[in-house]
Amino acid sequence: MGILSWLKGVTQGGGEISEVIALRPVEFAAGEEEFSGLNMKEALDAHIAWTRRLEDQLKGSDAAHYPADAAAADHLCTLGKWIHGAARREFGTLPEYGELHRVHAEFHAVVGAVLSEVQHREQVDAGQALKAVRQKSGDVQLALIRLYASVQGHGTH
Repeated sequence: MGILSWLKGVTQGGGEISEVIALRPVEFAAGEEEFSGLNMKEALDAHIAWTRRLEDQLKGSDAAHYPADAAAADHLCTLGKWIHGAARREFGTLPEYGELHRVHAEFHAVVGAVLSEVQHREQVDAGQALKAVRQKSGDVQLALIRLYASVQGHGTH
């Protein structure tokens, strides 16, 4: 299965898209990972890893310090650098680019807020926090693949 088949499956499957994505991670066929200078698999895996880091932070099993302000910045990760650079230049006029830019910023804002709450020892509803991060992570995955599909001439809505 390739990306476009995955996209069709998750958008036609019904139910909460973020839940569908959690059950059906993005699958790449040979040669599909690279998209205009971005390795999509690496970028998506890095965002998915934040869910595990936050879960460990919430359980107290991760003593690492992740600066909340840096985590909240949507332009510091590989995907963010691409979104604010090459993708803006190449695809900035496409609605799918705008959606990716928006949901990626929202993802980082949620991650930063959760980290800030944890680091300030505020009461955090771990279940709600992780659900929000997972949903935003799914939104980023879906938006990136929709941009890819649009550029490839297979836009879906």
